[in-house]
Amino acid sequence: MKGIISEITSFSTHDGPGIRTTVFLKGCPLRCRWCSNPETWNPVFQLYFMQRKCTGCKKCEAACPQSAIGPADAGKDRIRRTDCNLCKKCLDVCLPGAYRISGTIYESEELFRKIQRDKPFFGEDGGLTISGGEPLSQPEFTREMFAMCKQDGISTVLDTSGFGKWEDLEKILDYTDMVLLDVKLMDEEAHKKWTGVSNQIILENGRRMAERVPVRISLPLIPDVNDSEENLQQTAAFAKACGIHWIDLNPLHVLGAAKYESLGMESPYINFRTMEKEEVEKAVSLFRDNGLQVSVGRMM
Repeated sequence: MKGIISEITSFSTHDGPGIRTTVFLKGCPLRCRWCSNPETWNPVFQLYFMQRKCTGCKKCEAACPQSAIGPADAGKDRIRRTDCNLCKKCLDVCLPGAYRISGTIYESEELFRKIQRDKPFFGEDGGLTISGGEPLSQPEFTREMFAMCKQDGISTVLDTSGFGKWEDLEKILDYTDMVLLDVKLMDEEAHKKWTGVSNQIILENGRRMAERVPVRISLPLIPDVNDSEENLQQTAAFAKACGIHWIDLNPLHVLGAAKYESLGMESPYINFRTMEKEEVEKAVSLFRDNGLQVSVGRMM
């Protein structure tokens, strides 16, 4: 079986217990306005252009058969993406490496062999985490990878928004040791506004997942979006009602800004302010007062 992958990160310590290999799949039905991984939205190949690496040699302009590359000083607008057919001729001639393709097709057996090479470093707790994007956008591939790992004694963690068909999720849970569940907003209309989808499937799947496997909630803490006391209290109540004991807070960061520029997209971060340390500490205290264990930055 084949899957399309954005990135593979070895020696990760923030995506589940122990040392893990994290596989980021491409494809996601949500459009969170603060998303730091826009390259994972669509399950297709995409061309990155990194302006900071460009020397202005113009070899790419000459090599492009579609004439889709403009002047070097055009910045994020240099690539006319409606004309680009991803022929990769620009990659072949760019010595500084200003171009690259986001997206790699892997056969499940090929990817499994790659994960197996990391197995000596996993120890007792580490293993494979599948993230995204959204793993439920490629459910058969996710299930097959988890099944292969479990058969080989490798632990599995599903990092998911929970937005997907329960029948797909249920089959994946048969081979899942832990779920990291993203919960953004408890109010449905606010969730639609900021992510583009309803949260009803997410919350229902979250309840059902917590009955099957250990679940930790990952809460992206976005100032003036979901950091109100009302939303945090409702999130705490949801966690306790599901028997979930952990909340991992992930304060907004702007590390994805360069990705937007490299893909010819406008960065969303001009619309958000930086979260103050005191605001994060207040959220931590609220969840602890509700009897929940809390980490900042998803420290396992």
